[in-house]
Formats: sequence, C-alpha cells, structure tokens
Amino acid sequence: MSDQHCPGFESNKSLSEVVLRCPDCGMEQEVFSDELDKKIKCSGCGTLLDPAQCKID
Repeated sequence: MSDQHCPGFESNKSLSEVVLRCPDCGMEQEVFSDELDKKIKCSGCGTLLDPAQCKID
C-alpha cells in the first residue's frame, strides 16, 4: 500500500460532518462543514434548509 492520496485530499481532511434535521419532516441531512453557507434541499420533503439559521441542540 502506498502513502499516496487522491487529489484534493489535503484540502478536505480538515472538514467535519454536520447533521441537520429538517423542521418540516424531521429527516436528517448530512453536510460537510464547508457547505454551511449554502442552502440544502431536504431529500425527504424538498424544503430548503439554511444551515446559518439552524439551531444547535
């Protein structure tokens, strides 16, 4: 096995996963920390989620 990684590995290894819960249907949406400035479409009901407006429990 080699120590080589996919292109872009170094820039992505500091990302963390964030789980958002849709306020309409309750389905969880997984996003990476670099996507928190983008609106996310719920795969359950289609509601647009704004991570900047989400409440942290």
